[in-house]
Amino acid sequence: LIIGCGNVLRGDDAVGAQVARTIINWHLPNVKAIAVHQLTPELSIEIAQANYVIFVDACREGSHARNIQLSPVSASLNGNQSPTQSSRSLTHSHSVEGLLALTQKVYEHTPQAWLLQVPTESFDFGEQLSSIAQRGSDKAVQTIERFLINYQVPYS
Repeated sequence: LIIGCGNVLRGDDAVGAQVARTIINWHLPNVKAIAVHQLTPELSIEIAQANYVIFVDACREGSHARNIQLSPVSASLNGNQSPTQSSRSLTHSHSVEGLLALTQKVYEHTPQAWLLQVPTESFDFGEQLSSIAQRGSDKAVQTIERFLINYQVPYS
């Protein structure tokens, strides 16, 4: 499962959704991609059915990341996020960790999960990505492609 998050009317914030739409257009069997404006509790249904999930989002304002960052994430079961967790959280309605915790609580299953953050430059109103975000989008798609080729689902 690939979940790309972002507001398509806020410049580089749309990069996660753009990456997800690219994956959707591949029409791969056994791979589902979803482009969303924000993370909502309803996504926990899809997450619970997945063997693994990659969340894709823009690096937030104030981040000076120059490269895409793929980091493992896990559920925040106690509701308290450490500084490390909160820095990796999406700034939409739910954090990645919170959504994974909800999935664990409701469905008693949480797949392996990663957060793929893409470098950004501008969150101004508009539908265009900056050149930094566009290059990051291309690299994110390549990273996901390699991941899908190389990753083997662990046997239970």
